[in-house]
Amino acid sequence: MNRLTLLSAVCLAFVSPTVAQEDAKPKPQEPTIKAIQGTPEIDGKVDEAWKKAPRVNVNKPVEGLLAVDEDEMATATVRVLWDKDHLYALWQVKDSNLSADASDSWAQDSVEFFLDENQKRTTYYESDDAQYRVNYKGELSGQVAGFDESNLKAAARKTKTGYVVEMAIKIQGEPLTAGRKLGVELQVNDDPGSGERGAVAKWNHTDDDSWQDTSNFGTLVLQPAAE
Repeated sequence: MNRLTLLSAVCLAFVSPTVAQEDAKPKPQEPTIKAIQGTPEIDGKVDEAWKKAPRVNVNKPVEGLLAVDEDEMATATVRVLWDKDHLYALWQVKDSNLSADASDSWAQDSVEFFLDENQKRTTYYESDDAQYRVNYKGELSGQVAGFDESNLKAAARKTKTGYVVEMAIKIQGEPLTAGRKLGVELQVNDDPGSGERGAVAKWNHTDDDSWQDTSNFGTLVLQPAAE
């Protein structure tokens, strides 16, 4: 063995364990929502179509927007369905003090579904990206490049612990099919009775940037109908 070969072997002996350790580290799991195929009636009720849809929690506070105790802020569990032309979301919101007094719709007690249809994760909104909002009274609003109120249908009702919102979002691009992935974020706005937004809870990314940046959205995976 010549000196060059010996030196290479020594270097490899020192480097290889580190490389092996780095390769062995598990990759961070991508935040994912699984949506099953199904078409519910948009009436604010939990009908049969929703029964097998997995739930996700929208309960992570956005620190800079938390003006109440964390255990008092509004949170939600959400289920998502899909069919060829629509995404559907069922929000069951826990909120002890309902208010729509704020002049800004995003400051009222409401839920928001952020959608990036082509999942390009851009730091700005493209024409396929939109922010859909429904308050506890069932009033619709939204914004940014891809928003069109005619693409949103919703029903809402009060409950003993808060309110329920059921929404249908019409897809703008190619018809949906099983296996497709889309970018999403979910958010609950909370007016604790002050006429201003006192808390924001999110599903995935806890910075207040989803209204202008899709790069930190999680992933919605479309699955076949549950058996």
